[in-house]
Amino acid sequence: MSVNRSPRVLIVDDDVTICRVGDRVLTQEGFEVRTQLSPTRAIEMLDAEPFDVLFTDLRMAEMGGLELLERVRSRFPDVVAIVMTGYSSVSSAVETMRLGAFDYLPKPFTPQELVAFARKAWDRRREALARREAAAGRVEEMAGLIGRSAVMQEVLAQVRKVAPTTAIILLLGERGTGKLAIAKAIHAMSTRREGRFVAVDCGAPPSARLDVDLFGRAPGGEGGQGRRGLLDEADGGTVFLDEIWNAGLDVQGRILKLVQDRELLPVGAASGRIVDLRLVIATSRDLEQMVRDGAFRESLFSRLTVFPIRVPPLRDRPEDVAPLAMLLLARVAAGIGKSVSGISEAAMRSLADFDWPGNVRQLESAVEWAAISCEGDAIEPADLPRWVTGRGLAEGTVVPASNRELVTARKRLREQAVSDLEREFTLAALSRNGWNVTRAAAEVGMLRPNFQALMRKHGIRSGREE
Repeated sequence: MSVNRSPRVLIVDDDVTICRVGDRVLTQEGFEVRTQLSPTRAIEMLDAEPFDVLFTDLRMAEMGGLELLERVRSRFPDVVAIVMTGYSSVSSAVETMRLGAFDYLPKPFTPQELVAFARKAWDRRREALARREAAAGRVEEMAGLIGRSAVMQEVLAQVRKVAPTTAIILLLGERGTGKLAIAKAIHAMSTRREGRFVAVDCGAPPSARLDVDLFGRAPGGEGGQGRRGLLDEADGGTVFLDEIWNAGLDVQGRILKLVQDRELLPVGAASGRIVDLRLVIATSRDLEQMVRDGAFRESLFSRLTVFPIRVPPLRDRPEDVAPLAMLLLARVAAGIGKSVSGISEAAMRSLADFDWPGNVRQLESAVEWAAISCEGDAIEPADLPRWVTGRGLAEGTVVPASNRELVTARKRLREQAVSDLEREFTLAALSRNGWNVTRAAAEVGMLRPNFQALMRKHGIRSGREE
C-alpha cells in the first residue's frame, strides 16, 4: 500500500448513529470510510481488504473492544487502532494501550475531535508505510533477492505479505539460494525492524553446544557460570535458524516449547521466561521425509509449516543472473578496490548459460574471481573461471616449438590444471555445505587450517567461517 493515497478507515460500533456520523464527517475530510455494527464481521472485512485506521467501541454486546483489539494486534499489526468509549477510566485506557491501541477517544466527542484523531492516526500509519517502502527498496537490492523472473517475483510478493505479521516462516530451498537475504528482508519490512536480527547456523556447532548457544545456560549448572543465549539477546527482534534439520531432537524439543509457549528455558534451568521473538526457519533438506525417518519431530514440523516459502534455485531463473551479477560486481569491486564496472555481452552469456549448482553464492565467487582477474573496465570471458566457461586450452597459450618448450609447457599446464582442480574442489565443498568453512573441511576430511590455506591460495572468501 502506497503512502500517496486516501487513508482507509473502518469504524466498528453497535451504535448506528456513531457509524453514520463518523462515515459522513470523515468522508468529507477525504477518508475512505467503511462502517460495521458487528465486531465479527469487522474481522472478516479486515481479512478481505486493507485498512489503515480502526475506530472501535470499547463496550459492544457481541464482542468487547478489548477482545477485538487483541485479535487486530495479532492478525493486522499495521492497522492503527483508536478506542471510543463513554466508560472513560484510567484502567481501561491503560489496558487498551497495552493491547496495541494508538489512542483513546472518550464519548461524547465532536466532529472536530474525530477528524483530529483520524488525522493523527493516519500520520502514524503513513510514517510506518514510508519506512517500509524505504526498507523494501533496500532489501530488494540484497544479493539473492533481486528477481525479474516470475518465480522470484512470487517469492517477493509472499515476503511483502507475511513480513508485517507475527507468523513463523519456513524458507525451503537449496543452499546458496538467498534464504538469509530473504530472512533479513522479512525483518526489515516487519514491525520488529528496530530490534536485533540474529542469524544462527544450526549445523555449525555440535548439537549440545547449539543448545547452549541458543538457549543459554543457568548459573550453577555444568560449566559453573551462567550464560545468556542468542534467543535471549534477540528478544523483541527476529531470529533466523538456518539448516534447522541439523538440530538434534532435544534441541528441537526446546524450540517447540519456545514456539508453543513463547517460553525460553535455559539449559539446566527449572523455569524459563517469556520472550517476544519472530522466528524465520530455513532448510535445504526435506523435513517431511526426516519426520518419516524419525529424525525430526512431527509436532515441530507442523508448527513450522504455517507459511512456507519455496526459494527457487538460480538455474530455474536464468533471467535473474544478469542483474544479480551486476549487483555482485559493484559490491565485489568496491571490496577489492578495483574500478571494474561492467560485464561484456559475451561474458554475460557465459554466466547465463551456466547451471550454478551453488546458486547465488557460487555466482558471487565467480564474479569475484573475474573482477580480480580483469585488467580493464569490463569483465570478458577470459576473466571468468574455467569451470564457468568450460574453456580448454587457456587463451594466449603459445604452442611449443621444441621438445624443451613442450616439457616446460607441460609442467606449467599441469600446475595450472592442479590449481584449477583445487579451486573447483574447494568451491564445490563450500557450496555443498552452505559456505560454512568448518563443515566443508570436515566433509572432505581436511583440517580446517589446511582447508583455509586452499581458500587463501585461490582467493576464495566466505562470510561464514565460524
